[in-house]
Amino acid sequence: MNTILFYISLVATIALFVTFLVLNIRFVKNKITQKDYKHHLIKVSWIAGGFVLAFLVMMLSIYLAQNMSGVKWYHYLCSIFGSLLSGASFILFIGTFILHYYDPEKDPILDKWLYRIMIWSIPVFFIFLFIMSEGYAAYLNYPIINGIYIGKDGVFWVTPKSSHSPTIAFYAIAILSGALFVYFLCDHKMYVQYGKHGLLESTFLVAFPSGIIGARVFYVIGNWELEFAGQDWTKVFAIHEGGLTILGGAIVGIVVGVLWFMWRKKGYNIWIAVDIIVPTILLAQAIGRWGNYFNVEVHGNAVSDVYWQWLPTIILENLRYSSTHAGVLVNQIYVPLFLIECVTNIIGYFVLSSLFGKKLRKYTQFGDLAFGYIIWYGLTRTIMEPLRDSTYNMGVDGYWSWMWSIVFIACGFLLIMLNHLIRYYLAKRRKSEDGQPIVIRQNFKGSLIGLIVFAVLALSCLISGICLMTLNVQPLELAFNAYNIGLIVLVFGLSFLFIDIIYIPHFVDAVQQRKSHLI
Repeated sequence: MNTILFYISLVATIALFVTFLVLNIRFVKNKITQKDYKHHLIKVSWIAGGFVLAFLVMMLSIYLAQNMSGVKWYHYLCSIFGSLLSGASFILFIGTFILHYYDPEKDPILDKWLYRIMIWSIPVFFIFLFIMSEGYAAYLNYPIINGIYIGKDGVFWVTPKSSHSPTIAFYAIAILSGALFVYFLCDHKMYVQYGKHGLLESTFLVAFPSGIIGARVFYVIGNWELEFAGQDWTKVFAIHEGGLTILGGAIVGIVVGVLWFMWRKKGYNIWIAVDIIVPTILLAQAIGRWGNYFNVEVHGNAVSDVYWQWLPTIILENLRYSSTHAGVLVNQIYVPLFLIECVTNIIGYFVLSSLFGKKLRKYTQFGDLAFGYIIWYGLTRTIMEPLRDSTYNMGVDGYWSWMWSIVFIACGFLLIMLNHLIRYYLAKRRKSEDGQPIVIRQNFKGSLIGLIVFAVLALSCLISGICLMTLNVQPLELAFNAYNIGLIVLVFGLSFLFIDIIYIPHFVDAVQQRKSHLI
C-alpha cells in the first residue's frame, strides 16, 4: 500500500503539471485582444496548488515506501517545507516563464512582476530542494541508487555496486536531460530571434547522437592501448560499460550540427545560431556531469571532509564511495570534480551569453561566443584533469585529455583571431566593391592601447612559460608542476599574440587616418 501511494501521487503530480502547462500555453496562444489575466491566474493557481500538494504527498510517501523508521521531527520539517517550497517555486518558474516570454500583449507592469518572480524562483527552488534532501539523507543507504533494473528477475533499484544488467542508468538520464534542457532553451532563444519554434528539431536529432558517437570514438582512440588493444573488436561498441569523452563529443556534435543546420536552414544566419547554441552546451555538460555523482566515478583523490561540510548531506555521504576504489577513511571524501565542473560550466555559460553576448557585444563578432566555448571548456578541463584520480586519466601516460584541453584553448583563440580578421577585410572589400570609401574609421588611442596591452601580456606569458618549463625535470607527470603550468602559460602567451594580431590592421588604419587628417 505504501508503494501504491507513492505511484498514485507520482501520476497525480505529472498529470497536474501537464494540465498546468497546457492551460498556460493555450492562454498565450489565444488571439483575442483583451485577455482576462485575473481569471486565468486564479484557474491555474488551483492547478499549481494541486501540483504542490501531490508533490508533497509523493515525497512524504517515500518514508513509508522505504520503511524508514526513527525519523527525527526536524527531518520531517525539512521534507515538508522543502517539498512545498521547491514544488511551488518550480511551478511558478514554469508559469511565469511562459507568460513572460510568449505573450507579448500583456500589461508592462504585470510583465515586470512576472519576470521578477521567474528570476527569484530559480534560487528558491535549489535552496529548498537541498533542504528537502536533508529530510531523507540520514536514512538512505550509500552509495545511493544509480539506476533501475528491468529484466527476468523483476524491476528494482540498483546501486553502483550492483552487477545486474540491463539497467536504466541515471547517468544516461542525466546526459539526456542536459541535452533536452539545452534544446528547449535554444529553441526558446531562436523563437526570440526569429519568432518561430522548431528551427532546431532536425539539428538536435542529428547532432546529439553524433556527439555520443564522437565521445565514444575519442575515448576508444585515447584509451586504445589500455583497454582495447588485443581485445574482442565488439568491445569498441560496448558503450553500456561506460567510456565517453566530452571533448570528443563536443567537437563532433558541434561540427555535425553546424553542417546540418547550414544544409537544412539556408535562410537563417548560421553565426547567430552557433552563438546561441554552442555556449549552451556548457549547461548540458553541467547537468550531464551529475551522472558521475550517481555512478561514484571520475572523482578526485581522497581528502579530509573538514572543508566540505557545507555540502548537502546526500552529496557529502555519497562522496565517501568510489566505483573503482574501496571506501575512504573516516572523515574523508573523494573530491567532487563533477560538482566543481558543473559550477564552472554554469559560470562559463553566463560569462559568454550575458557578459560577452550582451554587455560587451559591441566588441565581439558573431561566432566569438561559439569560439569562446572552446576556450572556456578547454581551460576548465586543463585545470580539472590534474585533479582527477589517476584511475580516470586517459592515455598510456594519462596526458590524452589534458593535452587536448590545451589544444582547445589555443584553437579557440586562433579561431577568434581569424573571425575578426576575415570579417574586417570582408567589410573593407564590400565597401570597395560598392564604390564607397575603403577607409573604416578607427580609434587611434584605443587601437594603440589594445595593441600594447596584449603585446605585453603575450610577451610576459611566453617568457615566463618557457622559464617554468625549463625548471621541471619530470615533464610527463600529470600534475600542477612547473612544466605543466609553464606549458599552460605558454599557450596563453601564444593566444594573447593571436588577439594582438586583431589590433594590427585597426592600428595601421588609425595611423593612416591620423596622417591624412594632419595633412
